[in-house]
Amino acid sequence: MISKYCILLIDDDLGLRKASAELLSREGFEVVLAQNGSQGVQKAIEYIPDAIVCDTDMPGLSGYEVFHMLKQISSTLVVPFIFISERSSREDILAGINLGADAYLPKPFDLETLLNVIKSRIVKYERLTELTNEKFHALINTSLNGAIVLNGLMIEYTNKRFVDMLGYSNEELVGNNLINFVHKNYITDVVDSITKCQIGVTKSFEIAFNAITKDNEFTEIIMSGAIVNFNGTKKIVSNCAPLSNQFINKSVKKQGLTEKLTQREIEILTLICKGLTSSQIAEKLFLSERTIEGYRTKLFDKTGTNSAVSLALWAVKNKIVVL
Repeated sequence: MISKYCILLIDDDLGLRKASAELLSREGFEVVLAQNGSQGVQKAIEYIPDAIVCDTDMPGLSGYEVFHMLKQISSTLVVPFIFISERSSREDILAGINLGADAYLPKPFDLETLLNVIKSRIVKYERLTELTNEKFHALINTSLNGAIVLNGLMIEYTNKRFVDMLGYSNEELVGNNLINFVHKNYITDVVDSITKCQIGVTKSFEIAFNAITKDNEFTEIIMSGAIVNFNGTKKIVSNCAPLSNQFINKSVKKQGLTEKLTQREIEILTLICKGLTSSQIAEKLFLSERTIEGYRTKLFDKTGTNSAVSLALWAVKNKIVVL
């Protein structure tokens, strides 16, 4: 196992902490130890481990309380969580699993068993992360408009349309601060809009500004963004288009929602936002793919959008779908 993986072990049993740490260290893991629940919560936030192993019964915060607290924090929300416990009845095990834990090991257990459970949960989590990344990137890359993912003001991902819009290479954009591509007269407004969305003051934003192209010229674009939880952390996903292309969206704004969405349309909209293809939606809802394509076209018409990405942003902005 590669040493990049970090395991947080929370248990008031000194002997078990020491024995487990020795085994995991030999296997190449970085091991962080906590002797009680409150210390465990603090270290989980500080280290953001790849897996958490936690006793259910400890003085102060119980393992269940630790679990609930960490599931309320975006950075630790998706970290695999493994309960270990003196409670070994079938009811106790089912209660832990039903709570949402990834595994439940009754004490005493073989340390090799713990090791295998940790490895399997990390592999499963990484595969799920890969699938989520694939769907997320597929959604962005099918957009007819430019699309970028921001971590604060740092550009983490761009689609080809955005690259072509400004004329830079992908390497010149990714890892760079968005402000480096904004005309100085608009920097304050752009920073203010994105920051307010990032910290939760606003759910979404839309701002027009002059962007600096590779040729050191200016192109007027409109950026619409919303906050989403991606891989357990908050990101800004933004749809960008030349201002001249926004007459459809402007007309929708003036009229409000041109037509009320039906319950079926909202259902299909939700699945589109989750990255499902028309064929997958059709299979899930027992409808034909042609019918789903019809609904998709209606959704584009009603919302003034023209791609899955802009449709998803519209849904988040109007609080119809929570990603």
